[in-house]
Amino acid sequence: MIEQSTRADALGFIENVFASGLMDREELASALDGFPETDRAKVVARHLVETGRLTKFQAEKLLSGRTDGFLLGQYRVLEELGRGGMGRVYKAVHQAMGRFVALKLLAPDLTKTDKARELFEREVKAAARLNHPNIVTAYDANHAGDRFFLVMEYVDGPNLSQLVKEHGALPIEQACEYIRQSAVGLDYAHEMGLIHRDVKPSNLLVQQTTTGPQIKILDFGLALVTAGEGVVGEARTGVSNTVLGTPDYVSPEQAKNQYNVDGRSDLYSLGCTFYYLLTGEPPFSGGTAIEKIVRHGTDSPVAIQSKRGSIPDAVAQIVHKLLEKNPTSRYQKAGELATDLAAVVGKKADWSAPARPAPKRRADAGVSLSAGEDPFDDIELEEQPSSNTLPTAMMSTKETQQRLFELRKRRQEQVNWPWILVSILLAAGVVAGVGLAVRYFINQAPLQ
Repeated sequence: MIEQSTRADALGFIENVFASGLMDREELASALDGFPETDRAKVVARHLVETGRLTKFQAEKLLSGRTDGFLLGQYRVLEELGRGGMGRVYKAVHQAMGRFVALKLLAPDLTKTDKARELFEREVKAAARLNHPNIVTAYDANHAGDRFFLVMEYVDGPNLSQLVKEHGALPIEQACEYIRQSAVGLDYAHEMGLIHRDVKPSNLLVQQTTTGPQIKILDFGLALVTAGEGVVGEARTGVSNTVLGTPDYVSPEQAKNQYNVDGRSDLYSLGCTFYYLLTGEPPFSGGTAIEKIVRHGTDSPVAIQSKRGSIPDAVAQIVHKLLEKNPTSRYQKAGELATDLAAVVGKKADWSAPARPAPKRRADAGVSLSAGEDPFDDIELEEQPSSNTLPTAMMSTKETQQRLFELRKRRQEQVNWPWILVSILLAAGVVAGVGLAVRYFINQAPLQ
């Protein structure tokens, strides 16, 4: 994004709005129709947010002087949802269709070469073949300049990492149901020939539906992209020290040979995720990334029932079977895991998703807001506009200037007859009162 000099006045803010492409001059003139005069940029920003013309994220960026990056092709960026080593994720809307989507804007170094871009396009095409209720749908892949982005289904819900951080270890039956749904989605993808390679709590989203919470698996196909041009066609072609996956959840075989793995590797990662949901920590917490990876291949995890005694034997056995070092000792198919978990959960299980955790505030990105929260309390907007300069002097089109001139002139020439009438009546009342008082004192005066 282009950094411009930060300007606190309304005219500078309006110019940033124009430059961003979010609103044209006619739209802004309409939005400010009847708005009190002010020269404070934050007051104008508050008004545009409260009237739905801008989002808080957009207003914050515009106030900081940023004018680029709000539009990516047909998509208008609304707010930032998260960020990581792979890039940033934004909530956006398709301007023609009005459909909300999630845009994953990849970090520039992931697609800086022709081979890397070819890999990205190939993996996205493969992921686009997946059509399952437990997998986030990939709609499109494109680029804006040299920045590549993936267009995905927007899931309005937290991921499992957020839920555990907010609420602690989940109820046992609830954790079992979330893992069961994840296994169903993985089983479908594995049958389609796709391995995730980065199954972890933050890649499992929870969406509320009319039938209850639904797990959505995120980022199918993108794990390979992080390896750059070191892999083409499932085989290494260059030198790379990248270990695919996340140290807390990577399988022993994937740590040794990142590309020659099958669905059982995803099941090990799902087992680590299950352990996390039930205890609030992964099986090998603490230490460096390398130490964690080594322990996945050499150490046995602490018995899960020693961390949470209420876990039934059947559930503990499933967790530890998933965490077997040798893939042949684990579940061989995700569908088998789903069947066993369905028996544990049962038809009468009483479970529900906790409320979505309150978003953490960040100074560098817009976030969704909790109900009743002031969208501008963190940037100290003035509560009342001042009466100085109308913030529309930057309008350059003749039509807009004329319209604003006429609006201002009407306000100046308008006569407030109700207040004038009240003033006349009050004045008459005062005069009448004085007359009565004079008569009273004359009548009460002693005779000479």
